[in-house]
Amino acid sequence: MIKGILKQRKNGGRPKEADRLLQLELSEIEELSALLMSRVDKRVRALSEIEQRLDEKIATMESLLVQAESILHEPASTIDHRYKEVILLSRKGLKIDEIASLLDIPGGEVEFIINMNA
Repeated sequence: MIKGILKQRKNGGRPKEADRLLQLELSEIEELSALLMSRVDKRVRALSEIEQRLDEKIATMESLLVQAESILHEPASTIDHRYKEVILLSRKGLKIDEIASLLDIPGGEVEFIINMNA
């Protein structure tokens, strides 16, 4: 459409009408551009949020791997002692999260030990 307007203007058409039509086309292009940029910005924000969540999950996984490796390299006597402490504290009536906090071990591990000895 723009080429037609420019051709009309060049061939002696009414300049004011051609300018008005060009201005109208420009306005539509600007609106479409703003709409597209808005959509792109939304997608960029969504991707940034996903990236942040992935980074958090990666950090958590790395931390868990370090914990798992340290447990694998602990002597059996240390592990047995920890299990005995969990059972003892459980029998004293402490809750899983309290035991986990006191012994600095994951709550899931505490729950597992208690369930294995029930």
